Amino acid sequence: MNAEDHAEVDLPLITLLQRGARWFSEELQERLNAAGVAPITPAHAAVLAHLNPETSLSIAELARRAGVTRQTMHRAVTQLVEEGLLTSTPGPGFPRSTLIGLTAAGCRRSQVASDVLRDLEEDLESRLGPAGLTELRAGLTRAWPR
Repeated sequence: MNAEDHAEVDLPLITLLQRGARWFSEELQERLNAAGVAPITPAHAAVLAHLNPETSLSIAELARRAGVTRQTMHRAVTQLVEEGLLTSTPGPGFPRSTLIGLTAAGCRRSQVASDVLRDLEEDLESRLGPAGLTELRAGLTRAWPR
């Protein structure tokens, strides 16, 4: 390891985590743009990542799966409904419950985003190696349990 690499390793962990998150987010936006898809925020990505064409979920369940508050999820869902990417229909049981699903446009956007995210993960694997990516996933899973 040369002196420059050593200096990078000694950076505060928060700096390294932010750098990684920024790289991932910027690459996602760039590649979505190149694919002709409107930009997607990390909050919107969290919603779309937990939906598929066959199922609808409540905002509470989406929030639980994404690890965010119901208020945060509600805000993201409202924006995506307004953009025509999600549907919101009355749910069974509790009078105010709603089920959130994907529209055809939401399915297309979600698929393109999934493909881009898979490509980004492959890029990261080529930088870290298969074992490095596995260790990163395992470490992050242990660090922030559900």
